[in-house]
Amino acid sequence: MIEIGGGEGALSSRLAPEVCKLLVIEIDQDLIPTLIQTLAPFPNAAVLGLDVLHADLAAIAEPSLSAGARLRIVGNLPYNIGTAIIEKLLLQRLPIEDMVFMLQLETAERINAAPGSKDYGFFSVFCQHFCETGLDLKVSPACFVPRPKVYSAMITLRPRKSSRTPDSDSFFLKLTKAAFAYRRKKLANSLRRNPELGPLTGAILHHAGIDGTRRAEDLSVEEYEHLAETFRGIIPRT
Repeated sequence: MIEIGGGEGALSSRLAPEVCKLLVIEIDQDLIPTLIQTLAPFPNAAVLGLDVLHADLAAIAEPSLSAGARLRIVGNLPYNIGTAIIEKLLLQRLPIEDMVFMLQLETAERINAAPGSKDYGFFSVFCQHFCETGLDLKVSPACFVPRPKVYSAMITLRPRKSSRTPDSDSFFLKLTKAAFAYRRKKLANSLRRNPELGPLTGAILHHAGIDGTRRAEDLSVEEYEHLAETFRGIIPRT
């Protein structure tokens, strides 16, 4: 198990007895001595003073993973970079079983949003394409010291089993980002504004059977996956 943001070890000390190996990532150098002391009774726990956004998580996890073993990731993510951390984790090819995170409620609602809702956007499609998502628990500001100004939530992300490749990921990300770059415009108009997609927009929509007068927030995740595969199939190869 990897824990992101161990702090002083309140959660770490409860996880360590339950797992075969616990790797705790903490960027705050002032907290690391306390964290090391808290985890001293657990020989299966290690503290890594790293910035998770710049860490090579595959290299970190690999020595602790036996053949066929799965990785679980947990953490109270910093609210200002929570989406960046999740995006990095989902784009890496790690043998992740599941991830459980505390996030700002607004971010958790975006991750789980349905098409047509005000919260549904690129990050919703991104997370739901790569994972089964669930908003498990809302957490009041009164549960924290010091007390924040926002509600929080626990979410679970379970990566989907698929035949992903770096190539297919690239086409999916290009298309969905282009679609939501001008989310108030019709889908066809948004795609045409993208330098790479623009000349192919008509062909992509036609072959995919998607009405270009719809707006980005009205398409399902499955429709975006279909559009991305259509884009991948017709783009000129060099």
